[in-house]
Amino acid sequence: MSLQTVGVTASRPAPLPYGRRGTATDQALRARLVPVTVLACVAGCLLHGPVAVLRHSHPLPGTTPPMLMLVAAMFIGGFEVKLADLARALLRPGLLLAGLAVALVLRMVVLLGAERAADCWPEQHQALWLVVGLSLTATMPVAGAAQTWGAKASADASLSLGLVLATTLLSPLTVPLGLVLAEEPETPGPRAVLDSLAQADGTCRFMLLWVAAPCVAGLIARRLTGRLRGGRPRARALPWVRLLGLLNALGLTALNAAGVFGEIALKPHPELIALALLAGGAICAAPFAVGWCAWFAARRAHPGPGEAAALTLATGMNNTSAAAALAGSQFGGHPAVLLPIFFYGMAQQLLAAAVPSMLRRSPA
Repeated sequence: MSLQTVGVTASRPAPLPYGRRGTATDQALRARLVPVTVLACVAGCLLHGPVAVLRHSHPLPGTTPPMLMLVAAMFIGGFEVKLADLARALLRPGLLLAGLAVALVLRMVVLLGAERAADCWPEQHQALWLVVGLSLTATMPVAGAAQTWGAKASADASLSLGLVLATTLLSPLTVPLGLVLAEEPETPGPRAVLDSLAQADGTCRFMLLWVAAPCVAGLIARRLTGRLRGGRPRARALPWVRLLGLLNALGLTALNAAGVFGEIALKPHPELIALALLAGGAICAAPFAVGWCAWFAARRAHPGPGEAAALTLATGMNNTSAAAALAGSQFGGHPAVLLPIFFYGMAQQLLAAAVPSMLRRSPA
């Protein structure tokens, strides 16, 4: 009887350790990131009423849930950074600077073309507000999701990390500068608002306090926790921190979807939705394509496929959560501002999912 009991006990799968359960859940969600993101959007749309109340609440004076979730996302992103990967990125300053130049300058060139195209739209007031939303998105730092998608595309982890971290820490300077390049101050209306937003101290303060500072705090927290008991507490917490970061990102997606759907339900404008969808997808797709072409043109330098994936993703992916939080704090729930940010975020998720197959089909 005891042997049978032992045999039965031995045949049962052993429960996963505490940290591995978090890792398994995190990996399962990341393996299905596109359908999970779509489900988050659908949930936000179906529950747009209560989610909208949550979105516009103020848990702390002067803050909203999207802003607090943005802080959490940036802190977790900094906490996940390995200093060894960062050091490896700094050892290749040429690739890092090339990626920064493309990520920061190319979007402005594409955006200026979008401004000219907006002048041809019959409802120029709506089109110009769309340009404001696209401008906020285009000036944001590289999204941390570029590392998630980079892992699926076998991208160079150190180069992806360097581009995400560099654009994030430089964002208090690059975002106002990008807004200045994207606007025409002599034109009234939304572009004048964009000009005042670029010159306002609040924009730089927002990027410093809500984006760059939490990322630095995450870097410091990882360093400090690594000294506790040989780094064992950090090693146990890291899988759950990564899972929390992913769930936080999905929650932000649901909040943004609820905000956009609520505005559409209250004031349906089919032509405005179609224009936002077209503009957001085009502005997102162009940097992806040009980033891949820039790598292909420089193939004589023998960059590896991992570097190609890192440069392509960093060029095309922006931190739309920061753009939506800044737009919400400055423009309230203006649908023409939030719509292109939302569609840009959805387009970049779909395009990032196509990067691995696109690189596999590239000529040697």
